[in-house]
Amino acid sequence: MVGNAFGQSAPAQADTARTKKYAYVERMPLFPGLEPGDSTRSNSERIVKFINDSLRFPPQALRDGVQGRVFFSFNVNALGRATDVRLVQGIRADVDAEVLHNARRLERIQWRPGTQNGRPVSVSFTVPISFGIRHSTASAGDSLDRGPYQKLVLPLASWNGNRPHPPTGKGLVYGRFLQRLSSNTLGQGQYVRLVNMTTHKSFRINVKPVLKTVRENTFCYALPAGRYALFVYEFPDPAWSGLRIHLESILKPPSNATASTLGTTRYQFTVAADKLHYVGTWNLATENQPEFLNEKTLLDGYLQPEYEYLKFAEADLSIPK
Repeated sequence: MVGNAFGQSAPAQADTARTKKYAYVERMPLFPGLEPGDSTRSNSERIVKFINDSLRFPPQALRDGVQGRVFFSFNVNALGRATDVRLVQGIRADVDAEVLHNARRLERIQWRPGTQNGRPVSVSFTVPISFGIRHSTASAGDSLDRGPYQKLVLPLASWNGNRPHPPTGKGLVYGRFLQRLSSNTLGQGQYVRLVNMTTHKSFRINVKPVLKTVRENTFCYALPAGRYALFVYEFPDPAWSGLRIHLESILKPPSNATASTLGTTRYQFTVAADKLHYVGTWNLATENQPEFLNEKTLLDGYLQPEYEYLKFAEADLSIPK
């Protein structure tokens, strides 16, 4: 009887070892594609990349400028299967749901299970997924960077070519934009934020439509009359697969002026009410090296069939300078 009792205790201990959840074991589980001793990659890096490859930043969260990290946990059991995927700490419902939806894809993967004392065991993981906006400038900044313009605003609607005149108090601006093209940004849009120095209101214009992959895009918008300064260029950060938004201040090269004013740091242009303004080709393809080119004749001929009511030949030249 004694021998029989001891004989039955070993399976019970084995079952306990297999069901107990460890945070760290002698040999950790390996994500597919990793080899023992591979020091150039880690489970965490591979998991984050696996999630990010299919993650989509919820559109409303992007418009709201949501930032932060979502933490989720899961276990790799003794059979090498991911189980019990759950939220540990979130940002808000739509972002959290997107992370969990993609994290559950881990359940389809066969891992090499972790072992403790030579036995396969269940190991738990907690993984952070980052969402956010990265802001960089080429200088220490100016009053725009220190002002109340950081809050994300909804983009303006493009001007409809079937209407000949802008609304009262507004002028039309048109031009071409050369974007910073990348295949790793989930097809998201790109924007330039402007600040009306007369009213101190911020505007966001779409210079690369969502899912459009060509490098050059035209734009036409109705803007309230006033003096405008270019604030930031907003685009998905390819290093984060488009999940982090990069805000790059649009600044002039450093000058020798003794006093730093918006005239010395920012490119500006003027919009007059009930007028059509050509604002040039905005080339922001190179980091911190904006160019504003005059290609009016070429663009006028290209746009005229689309905007048949607009008199491009009479447009004022308002290229930022």
